[in-house]
Amino acid sequence: MTPLVLVLGTADWDAPIATNQHHVTAALARQWPVVFTEGAGTRALRPSDARRVLRRLRATPSTTGRAVPDGVEVVTPRLVPHHAPSTRALNRRLLQRQVRRWTAHPGPRLLWTYTPFTYGLEAHADRTVYHLVDLLHENPGVHRGRLLAAERALRADLALATSPAVEEHLRAQGFTATRCLPNVCDAGPFTAARERAVPRGSTVVFAGTLAPHKVDLPLLLDLAVALRGTGRLRLVGPVTDPAHETWRRLVGAGAEVVGTLPAADLATELATATVGVVPYRVSPLTVGISPLKTYEYLAAGLPVVSTPLPAIEPVPGAVFVRERHEFVAQVLDLLRDGDPGRPERVARHARGHDWATRGQELRDAARTLLTGV
Repeated sequence: MTPLVLVLGTADWDAPIATNQHHVTAALARQWPVVFTEGAGTRALRPSDARRVLRRLRATPSTTGRAVPDGVEVVTPRLVPHHAPSTRALNRRLLQRQVRRWTAHPGPRLLWTYTPFTYGLEAHADRTVYHLVDLLHENPGVHRGRLLAAERALRADLALATSPAVEEHLRAQGFTATRCLPNVCDAGPFTAARERAVPRGSTVVFAGTLAPHKVDLPLLLDLAVALRGTGRLRLVGPVTDPAHETWRRLVGAGAEVVGTLPAADLATELATATVGVVPYRVSPLTVGISPLKTYEYLAAGLPVVSTPLPAIEPVPGAVFVRERHEFVAQVLDLLRDGDPGRPERVARHARGHDWATRGQELRDAARTLLTGV
């Protein structure tokens, strides 16, 4: 009997930026049918969440056009958007009813969860994988105690981490079977864009969510000021706090705000730039982050300059990890270099760090777990 996989996500399928859970769902669906359940949230609701909650209550379909892979069913759960003792019993009944296709499946059932708030679904699973891509308890607005308690109560046959810090956290939480698999990228579009790219000139690009609790906006401001008259700073991705004072100064300093781009357009944007940056704050949250943008930059032929995140290893000539006071100078050095052979050399470091390779690894891991079930 064919296994059925249930992926419990933390994001909507139509989230502006495709994340680990979107890629893993597609990878697993190449072997087995998958039910992807959109996230019910891990933090307290904010006013900006109102539209998302309303869409769910109305069962409004996705409008971003992200294709759903063959073999994947997307479920938008209607739950009380609050993880607390007072809502636990109701949410358990609601969620189990809405994934009845999986709980009633007569063959093997694999639960692949990105959230510890599983509401007992692991009791219906033959095997469970907890895939932690971030130190969720460090995110703003999260009820730290409840989330950590939910992790300690979760019984998983395998716990996957995307960075050494996350794996260390999993072990501290009591998970015994752990494996560290850093984030990778969908390399194909970036490689193709690099091969046909016409460089834009001295252009520095950041691609990702522009959230002040993760991104060092003052550092980007310093970079924008330093680039005046010599280069451009392009910011690609959603802006979470456009009213932030530093954000307004950053735009005033000449940073070009591109917004969220479809995958093909993002690949072109990166391939026509000169340097990719990872200007993250170093904090209890970001020490666990493994930025997949690192390999997107490399696949597009861009050298990378990053603040000192533990998950990013320096690579001579390709990945430069710099302290905050050295960051801008390193970017400017790369812009002055003008080495025409650098894109091809840099791109070699992305080989093997792609979702085709990682997808096979994950299917092999799932197949091993399901052996004998």
